[in-house]
Amino acid sequence: MWNELPFDILSHIFSFLPPNSLAHAICVCKHWHYCSRLPAFPPRFLSWFLAMPFWRPRSTCCYARDPDQGTWYSLPMDFTAEPILLVSYLTGGLVLCRFASPALLRLAVCNPFTRQILALPDLLASRYKPVIGVITGTDSNSLSYYIVIVAGGTYDASYESTLEMYDSRRGGEGWRLVGPMPIEFAVRLTVWTPNESVHTDDGFLYWITSARAYSVVRLDLACWAWREVKLPMADRLDWAAIFKRRNGRLGLMGGSVGAMGQVWELDMQACDEWRTVSTVPSDLDMPFGRGGIKCAGAGDAAYLYSDLGSDMLVWSETEGREGWNLVEGRSNSGINFSFFKAVSIHPSLSRSLF
Repeated sequence: MWNELPFDILSHIFSFLPPNSLAHAICVCKHWHYCSRLPAFPPRFLSWFLAMPFWRPRSTCCYARDPDQGTWYSLPMDFTAEPILLVSYLTGGLVLCRFASPALLRLAVCNPFTRQILALPDLLASRYKPVIGVITGTDSNSLSYYIVIVAGGTYDASYESTLEMYDSRRGGEGWRLVGPMPIEFAVRLTVWTPNESVHTDDGFLYWITSARAYSVVRLDLACWAWREVKLPMADRLDWAAIFKRRNGRLGLMGGSVGAMGQVWELDMQACDEWRTVSTVPSDLDMPFGRGGIKCAGAGDAAYLYSDLGSDMLVWSETEGREGWNLVEGRSNSGINFSFFKAVSIHPSLSRSLF
């Protein structure tokens, strides 16, 4: 009976399976294998934690954690001709990466679960250490798309004060110049800002600066206007990270020595005021009350971590899983390194069309 079901119905049924169960279903027969590779329905399972080393020579794998089973998986990265470094999650199981070898930025899109990779066209302007922003959405045909924005950076000892954009819906057109940007933001984003960006549902793109005191830079996507947003306790935070909350708004996690970590939400209707949403319980705060803490996640879960071998603290907004919980790191594998980047990802075993 199962073999007689139309592909669209069978694919819809498969969309309810978590990735590890779907991987077993793929091996049943050619009919199921083909069906599982069709473009996927929206994910119906919790996002996974995906970690990739900063430097390829340190490891030939990236590591993924299934939150339902509490299981870690090693994903070989030997399908890439050049070393790649993780930048951000996109959509549909795809992650944005940059090539590690050259100093100037070159980007690629990768699905580590299906072992696919696509190098994006060269940027219009040569850039070293620009910031990267990611926008995702669904078009009128319910197909996912992504937009990559690159801003700032340096070249030949001068700052590049322009923005350019790549739209997956117009991939053949390559990058296009969006316009200029204020030189003061080009300098700040180039020198003090990592590549983590947050795209909120109200049409803004955010980056957090790594300089003390912490602050956030906001880009209005409707008019390409830049603005700085002050953070609460900015001069006292030893670590801070921004993420997208389940309600689509900007969230902030931060903490310091001697003070418990907190979660805030930005309220733009109250003149960019931050309101406290949650506080790390005192019995869980000790390992996370110091510097070197990083954050990965969006929507259903946000992870706080320092290195891959140590336990991670997870704040969840998913119904039935609300609150703070410690999850086991990957120390039992003998792999324990601090220099890695992580994202929250919905794995996909469908063949990517990029």
